[in-house]
Amino acid sequence: MFDVTEIRNPIDTKGIEAYLTNLPPSAIKGTEVPKFQAPFKIEQFRFGQSNPTYLITDGAGKHYVLRRKPSPNRKLVSRSAHAIEREFYILDGVARCNQSVPEIRKVPVPKVHILCEDESVTDAVFYVMEFINGRPIKRPDLPGIPDSQKQSYWEAIMVTISAIHSLDGNELVKYLPANHFPQFQPEKLAKNKGGPSYFQRQIKTLGGVEHLQAQTVDPIPNFKELIKYTAENAPKDPSKLTLIHGDCKIDNFLFHPTEPKIIAVLDWELCTFGHPLFDLANLLQPFEMTNELNNAFFRPEKVNIGRQVAGSKEAVLDKLRLYQQKLGYPWNDDVPSNNPVDLWTVGVIFGILRLCVISQGVAMRVAKGTASSAIASGYSSLYVPLSALAMEIIAKTSKL
Repeated sequence: MFDVTEIRNPIDTKGIEAYLTNLPPSAIKGTEVPKFQAPFKIEQFRFGQSNPTYLITDGAGKHYVLRRKPSPNRKLVSRSAHAIEREFYILDGVARCNQSVPEIRKVPVPKVHILCEDESVTDAVFYVMEFINGRPIKRPDLPGIPDSQKQSYWEAIMVTISAIHSLDGNELVKYLPANHFPQFQPEKLAKNKGGPSYFQRQIKTLGGVEHLQAQTVDPIPNFKELIKYTAENAPKDPSKLTLIHGDCKIDNFLFHPTEPKIIAVLDWELCTFGHPLFDLANLLQPFEMTNELNNAFFRPEKVNIGRQVAGSKEAVLDKLRLYQQKLGYPWNDDVPSNNPVDLWTVGVIFGILRLCVISQGVAMRVAKGTASSAIASGYSSLYVPLSALAMEIIAKTSKL
């Protein structure tokens, strides 16, 4: 019934059970705390490679989801890559913001129950949230959805994304503790206003990462040209403080089992305040890829998505216009060109640039012997054709 497997990442079931059925004062409580009942059965979801994710079934037959870090903080190479605490507080904060907005602007998120930062319970920080029995859709071509219903699903997707982007960022930061979100505190945000934009910060970060990785593996072809194009064409930040999901892919949405409606947005660990163009580029990226690249990303499935499909470009532009309609206001009142349609090419290039750096990182881990060959065979060499695709898109755009 659920997409679970045997336990791949061992977890102390008895320790979790004892903790949740007798919560200590140190437990950090979310928007709703149920009464957990022993005994527990714990299974692991197939997804959740970065942060192991489990299904808890308690003694009353109720289901919950537990997400934890893969190891204790002291053993993590990068704590920011496994920001379980941040995800808990973001979900809690978004739920609180939902209480004061109209239904159309509510961001569907699971209720979070408990955050445990005591690593002695199960060797790693974890949190427990509501289980939502939704329907995942793995690809943006909406496999399994009748053509007659696809527009309704895209309406639901753009309603949800516009709800994320229209959320009151200044209200949200009130619920984010300074020890986990120092950069989001009001005084810090005020100080940074007028400083480097979201895209400028990202470009600097990607440049630094690529430089380090290129000391172990081949550099990304045309990297300087891609950075230059992005820097010269990237927009300034929106007028309002804008929350972006940061990993806005269709498989991070859970849909109603039978209706074109999103009932939960998952995996918030990469969210930040930034530019909404990135979320849209991330979501619609497969339509701008070649079919060969899409088959590499979606393997073992065979797909027919991408630039070579007739009408793909216009379909993307239609979805961007739909987003604008659902958002209902411009990103910048004083810069009419700061909109998803006019900025689409730089959004695509930035998204591909980011994928290049990710692929090069996999290649580096392969070279160092820290990545499995199964994963490596799919991704470690993709930064070469990805870079070529980006340069081709830039060349075609410059001829228009």
